[in-house]
Amino acid sequence: MSPFSAGVQPVAEAALEAVAAEAVERARAAGAEEAEAIVESTRSFTARALNRQVETLKQSVTHGLGLRVIVNGAVGFVSTNDFRSAALEDLTRRVVILARFATPDPANGLPAPEREDPPGDLRLFDPAVLELPPDRKIDMALTLERVALGYDPRIRRTEGAAVSSHDGAVALVNSHGLARTWSGTAVSAHVVALADDREGKQQTGYYGVSRRWLGELPPLEELAREAARRAVQRIGARPVPAARVPVVMHPDIGAAWLSDLHGAFSGAGVVKQASWLTDKLGQTIAAPSVTLVDDGRMPGGIATEPYDGEGIPTRRNVLIDRGRCAMFEFDAYYGRRMGTGSTGSAQRSYASVPGVGHNNLYLEPGTETPEAILARVDRGFYMDDQGSFGFNSVTGDYSYQAQGHWIERGEKAFPVEGVTVASNSLEMLRQVVAVGNDLRFEHAVACPTLLIAEMTVSGGVEG
Repeated sequence: MSPFSAGVQPVAEAALEAVAAEAVERARAAGAEEAEAIVESTRSFTARALNRQVETLKQSVTHGLGLRVIVNGAVGFVSTNDFRSAALEDLTRRVVILARFATPDPANGLPAPEREDPPGDLRLFDPAVLELPPDRKIDMALTLERVALGYDPRIRRTEGAAVSSHDGAVALVNSHGLARTWSGTAVSAHVVALADDREGKQQTGYYGVSRRWLGELPPLEELAREAARRAVQRIGARPVPAARVPVVMHPDIGAAWLSDLHGAFSGAGVVKQASWLTDKLGQTIAAPSVTLVDDGRMPGGIATEPYDGEGIPTRRNVLIDRGRCAMFEFDAYYGRRMGTGSTGSAQRSYASVPGVGHNNLYLEPGTETPEAILARVDRGFYMDDQGSFGFNSVTGDYSYQAQGHWIERGEKAFPVEGVTVASNSLEMLRQVVAVGNDLRFEHAVACPTLLIAEMTVSGGVEG
């Protein structure tokens, strides 16, 4: 069986490494001073249910190679899906020619192998994901939709339910003797419930999770009921007058904000002075309760990897340490530009050159329950969904269309929609007055419930 076939056997890492090593050897022979090849092979299967029947079944198998070379300090890059020796021979000649026409930069270079502690068992690969048969994934998707539809008579439709499984392997080889291989699996499930509201309107409730291990996926009934509950609780939503009030962020909203925030910690933005944190290293930028972590070595994390996109070991990077801007993150290129070295933060696919990214990004939990945080607020807004994009990565300005609930005397009074929630991220970080104890890792970014002391809620009815 080919290592790239769609069977249930795991992808052969050794076969990928052999292809990568051949590409590097041919690139060096063609005139590259340094060469790096990354080879990926991935497989996925998705079952989607709609209207109580199977809507689509999708199976894909992808493999590709990315080749980066350096000639006279300039970079050339190409990618291909053709691993034949003749194709690699032609590819390596072309990439060397591209490099010779590129602009030299003294910061260009490939990392050499480092002495390191073994990564240990990161719990990235679950054989049960490979063994999960298509019929079972179809039944799981149908169950998700059936349970959501049965939650409340006002839920008569969904926008679909889906279950997906993924597995893949990566090999990375460079001309300095670095050779890395690793494999992983993932399984995910989600459903979108629609609840009937007034005047023919419908309210949407989404819930989904991803896990490395099949046995760690929440019960399907629990997942479906949560999506349905979110839809039903929005029935009767209305605008509110403009006001500056405390805002409680649901974990989903907090996680979305952290995703926006991460760009400010990227070495690319810092070097270009395009980050609103460029001059803040070592300074207090947040409340003492705020500690922001990017952990590439979290066992079982959906974004855990033993190595980054350049083969450098990943690690646990603390970006904000109890309110202090503790560090920025770099790939090899920007690490050279800043004189810091890489922080193991290069992200890429085979079809792209590396860039600075994150692994498992999260805010460390506090001690208060979500209910206790809500009880702190006499009058404010509980934000649990957001609409169109509204984040300025240069200034940190935050402005999103929002849904949620109005808070009166520590309780959710009624559902709200048609408003915009706005502030500046630096002010928001400084005004975090409570951090919940409800941190859950459902995707690559996670956040507990947050209470921001004051934000602008606007765009609703006139006061």
